[in-house]
Amino acid sequence: MFNIVTAAPNQAVIVSGLRGQRVVIGGCASVMWCVETYDRLYLDLMTLSIKSVEAETAKGVRISLSSTAQIKIMSGDGHKIDYDKVKLAATHFLGKKRLDIQDAVHRTMEGHQRQVIGTLTVEELYKDRASFSERVKELVDPDLLGMGFALVSYTVTEVDDREGYITALGATQTASVKREAEEGKAKNESQARIIVAKAKAEAQIAEAEAKRTSTVRANEFAASEAESMRDLQMKQQGFQKEVNEATARAEAAIRIETAIQNQKVVKQQTLQKVEEAEVMLQVTEREMERAKAEAEGASGAKLIEQKNNAESRRVAAEAEAYEKQQLGEAEAAAIKAKGNAEAAVIREKQQAYPNYAEERMVTIITEKLPAIADAVAAPLKNAGKMTFVSSDGSAGSRLTNDISSIMGQLPDTVEALTGVNLKRVMKRLEGPAAAAVKAAVESTD
Repeated sequence: MFNIVTAAPNQAVIVSGLRGQRVVIGGCASVMWCVETYDRLYLDLMTLSIKSVEAETAKGVRISLSSTAQIKIMSGDGHKIDYDKVKLAATHFLGKKRLDIQDAVHRTMEGHQRQVIGTLTVEELYKDRASFSERVKELVDPDLLGMGFALVSYTVTEVDDREGYITALGATQTASVKREAEEGKAKNESQARIIVAKAKAEAQIAEAEAKRTSTVRANEFAASEAESMRDLQMKQQGFQKEVNEATARAEAAIRIETAIQNQKVVKQQTLQKVEEAEVMLQVTEREMERAKAEAEGASGAKLIEQKNNAESRRVAAEAEAYEKQQLGEAEAAAIKAKGNAEAAVIREKQQAYPNYAEERMVTIITEKLPAIADAVAAPLKNAGKMTFVSSDGSAGSRLTNDISSIMGQLPDTVEALTGVNLKRVMKRLEGPAAAAVKAAVESTD
């Protein structure tokens, strides 16, 4: 004979006996009389309220913590029933009342909850309950799995203490939040004021920058205009200088040419006078010849001849003296005119080049340097053979070094005698003025 037993979807009927052990969930099973028995195991969720009273935290502060856990027997994942897990739960709890099962699981959960509380501080529990829940689950899951149960959810519902520690934390947090709110408000107001002040400052800076840029551009324009005027004036002065130099050279050339032409005129005049004297001499000689012819028979012919010869010599001497005098005066006038022209040119160059006298002196001395060096080395030309005795082998070179040393002392000697500093003038001539001075010197030469 058999009995038919049905099982709801949230129930597991475990039949055991002659035919072994069978598990039926959401179906029906036959149970043989006398040789088989059955019992039910509920598979629905069990809600547990777990409260740990006066649980000691890591720093010795005692708190009371309440939590809610959802637990059920592991019967599968909803698509496939895991009968082995149901048999495992039946091994531990089959035949026990629902309250007894809940009490056993509650004790396990409460023990692990106290264990985790002892590893944390009140602040950690108060601020991070999710982390606390995860740690409880990590400890509880292996034990529940061993009993055939699964922890579906775990949530901390309340944390409290008798000493007011948590209340003080809440007050501190509240005060901190209020302080942060006040600070945030003050910070926002300060930032607003800073932004406004910054905007005003940026506007002032932009205005000042615009003014500065305008002033700089105006100054640059004025400087450019002044530079342009300076360049124009310098070019005008350079052109005027060239015109003055050309004019001075032209005037000097005119004066020199005039003196030369005057010299030629004087020379021609002198030659004319000499010719006139020669003509007079010829006329006198002819008169003397005629007088000689007339007085050949007379007794005073010889005296007349002597007188005429003397007169002829006197006239010739006067003519020659006059010729030399006129030539000398013409040459003197030409030399004077040339000297005046050269002096005028030198004065023009001195006005154009303030240091022309020194530079001319340097040019003259420089031109004489080869002659000076030749004079210094002249005694060596008379030496036929020289024998040098030296301990360091430098006797031959010492002779040439002595000549070079004498020539090197020449600038100091010239400065002592004339006051002209050859080194300073030569250094100045290295600049752009050297070409102009050289051209001026060549023009005078």
